[in-house]
Amino acid sequence: MGASRTGRVAVIYFVLQATAAVLALWLSKQFQVARLAATAITLAPTVPVAYLAWEAYRADRAEAAADTDAKAKTLATAVRGAEKQQREQLIGDGGHRIDLTFTHQREPNNATGARPRGQLTDIVAYYKNLQPARLVITGAPGAGKTLLAVELILGLARPDRADTDLVPVRCSLPNWDTDRPLHEWVAGQIHEQFRATGLSLADTRRLVQEHRILPILDGLDEMDSAATPPGRRRTARALQQLNAYQDHSGSAPIVLTCRTAQYTELAALDMRIREAARIEIDPVAPAQATAYLTARTESPARWTSILNELTTAPDSTLAHALSTPWRLNLAATAYEERHPETMRHIREPDDLLDLDSDSPSAVRDHLLALYLPAAIRQHPTRPDRYSADQAHRWLAALAHHLATTPASTRTSTDIVLHQLWPMADPRRVRIADALLTVLLALFTFAALFMALLLAQLPGSDLFVSLAVLMALPWLMAVRTASRAAVPTPRKAHLHQLRRPAHFRRLTGYLMVGLTFGLTLGLVSGRASGLEDGFAAGLVAGLLAGLGTLPKPLTSDVAPTDPRSSVRDDLVVGLTTGLAASLVIGLSFVLAFWLTIDLAAGLAVALGPGLAFGLSYGLAGGLYLLTGAGRRYVVFLCCSRGQLPHRLGGFLHWAYGAGLLRISGLAYQFRHQELQDWLAAHPHR
Repeated sequence: MGASRTGRVAVIYFVLQATAAVLALWLSKQFQVARLAATAITLAPTVPVAYLAWEAYRADRAEAAADTDAKAKTLATAVRGAEKQQREQLIGDGGHRIDLTFTHQREPNNATGARPRGQLTDIVAYYKNLQPARLVITGAPGAGKTLLAVELILGLARPDRADTDLVPVRCSLPNWDTDRPLHEWVAGQIHEQFRATGLSLADTRRLVQEHRILPILDGLDEMDSAATPPGRRRTARALQQLNAYQDHSGSAPIVLTCRTAQYTELAALDMRIREAARIEIDPVAPAQATAYLTARTESPARWTSILNELTTAPDSTLAHALSTPWRLNLAATAYEERHPETMRHIREPDDLLDLDSDSPSAVRDHLLALYLPAAIRQHPTRPDRYSADQAHRWLAALAHHLATTPASTRTSTDIVLHQLWPMADPRRVRIADALLTVLLALFTFAALFMALLLAQLPGSDLFVSLAVLMALPWLMAVRTASRAAVPTPRKAHLHQLRRPAHFRRLTGYLMVGLTFGLTLGLVSGRASGLEDGFAAGLVAGLLAGLGTLPKPLTSDVAPTDPRSSVRDDLVVGLTTGLAASLVIGLSFVLAFWLTIDLAAGLAVALGPGLAFGLSYGLAGGLYLLTGAGRRYVVFLCCSRGQLPHRLGGFLHWAYGAGLLRISGLAYQFRHQELQDWLAAHPHR
């Protein structure tokens, strides 16, 4: 009832207020009614309708508080869809999954109920047996920690889950500014990742505060570099907050992933999660590797020598190198590649036996060098869109940027489009942004001057007055453009207006903003005239209404596209500019219609009105309201070939090729090992 009731109240409010305003204007012209009396007539409908609006607001709040179960169910559906895609990316071509095994590691302050051993397929039952429900997943690089966490999420977020069950949500720990409380950060992460489902920040905060969320925190080992002193590591502050994370029964449920070496190092300093069971993923057994490689090929005989080596020499360098799912996927991808014309295999697995058997990194570097071009040529949709050399060079530049970014900026693993601009010389980007602002300002001033000439208006005084008014937002815009800080991207939901419920809600907000602006304008019009107040109120009201676009209610959508942040930010800025120009132009029409005649209003609106509105709209939309998308465009123009001009399209193409994965509003390299290798090998 909330949206429809608010809409009905808004319609009543608008009709009464507009009627009173027109009546006041008519009385003031026909009978010379005092302005104070006219203002009183205008404000008469405000009191009763304000009461109705307050009652509708209270009803909406009560309704929102009562649908927590529905919000949790909506979130669980979105999480399930996102993690299914994530699992497909992790497993790789063919969807063949290794049933990983893990071993419980006994430590002080352990959770009870942990069995000595477990496996991937029964991770949900294993977790549900823990008291309290706190689990730490550790393992070697590429052992499958994230895959195990994803499998747990999919099991807990099944469609037949109970309404009161916790909703598991995976968050990337390197993003966490540990000066921010855990519950606030988790709520913000959920809102960013799943806002397209209609969940507001207030909704996610309520779900977290009521302990309806199970945080799955991925990547504790990626929060700090190896050179960071223990006392300055974010991991130490993170563990302190995780230990303090409590619910009504004590230690609140939580799941954490970390590499074994890093977690062992922290534990040696007496830093660990209390009352948590720690499990360590076992190396892939020869029988498991044999089953996996056999399933990934149409001719298992090609792998006979490799499989024999894994079985007969399980302690060899090759066996250790292929003891993780990640490395096995690299080998299968590289050695199952076929020539596009002859369809023969390009290389044979026996080449692995010729590598330096005493070098543990030889197999790794060999497979990573082959993996990139093989994955590109096996792209399921457009393998020829980018060459292997281009993809390698661009991805290596991104990897180098991540490797040289201080850990305190929290982007050591995340490729966030609007945060990449320091790659292209931060000073040059900021100067270019400021110069672009000046050029746009000069363009709008020139448009206003030409419009005044064409409208044949007395130009000097009017132009100076309008120019002074236009200069204020542009001076603020230049200051904003030259700053190093970039605002958070604005999210656009314009496509939601195709739904009747969302369109009705926008209409309600527009009418409320319009009537509010009219009221203020008419009150202020006591000094300058009711006609001027009416026009000023119309401008303020329409802008206020357009600035409160409705949030989506519910929708089953795919995981967030990281490109949407800058794209929507630009849409919001440009839409605001165009809307402002139209609204201000319309206000000029009405103002001149009321004071002079309609023809004069149209002449001014189609010239100076639109130019003036466009200037304010661009300054406010692209600089004062938004800015992340604009800075991203300037960055691409300044990158000098270091990155493709359509960077977002390339990154999504690389995601489709399996080179990247998506985590919330960021791209990440498929594996940290791939990122490190590319940073060290900028060229093929």
